Amino acid sequence: MNSFIDPHCISAFVVFKKDSEPRYLLIRRCGKYLPGTWQMVSGGILEKETAPQAAFREIQEETGLIPTKLYSADVVETFYMKSCDKITSVPVFVAFVETMHVTLSPTEHDAYEWLAFQEAKNKLLFSEQKRVISHIHEMFVTNQPHEFFEIETRDWMTTDSY
Repeated sequence: MNSFIDPHCISAFVVFKKDSEPRYLLIRRCGKYLPGTWQMVSGGILEKETAPQAAFREIQEETGLIPTKLYSADVVETFYMKSCDKITSVPVFVAFVETMHVTLSPTEHDAYEWLAFQEAKNKLLFSEQKRVISHIHEMFVTNQPHEFFEIETRDWMTTDSY
């Protein structure tokens, strides 16, 4: 009996952390699914792609940003998708970036904001998003993330074959 669940999509919180207060990137959806809602980066996992590879790719596609550090957030987002009448479990990632220069994918998102933790949490609509950003803030932003959760991405920056 297999007790593993194969995820079909990912969520990734993008964080800019320099000398000032850390900022979280939220992007506003403009497509058919949940238009007008603010969210973290999210997207599907392609065939033969791992969840971390999907997170790295989706961050690049949706924001133009390249993570300098990527972590498994040690949390799974679970929610009901009424559009397909299913429960879904989504692995969550944390990406740290060196710049705040965002280039949105215009077919998916029409605005972005870099927000302090409480502002970002308040702007998120869903309770799971609020729970997850709180976990990330405590475990990865306020405190030094444990090296166990870091994902090596060096090879992904030089190849198209995820």
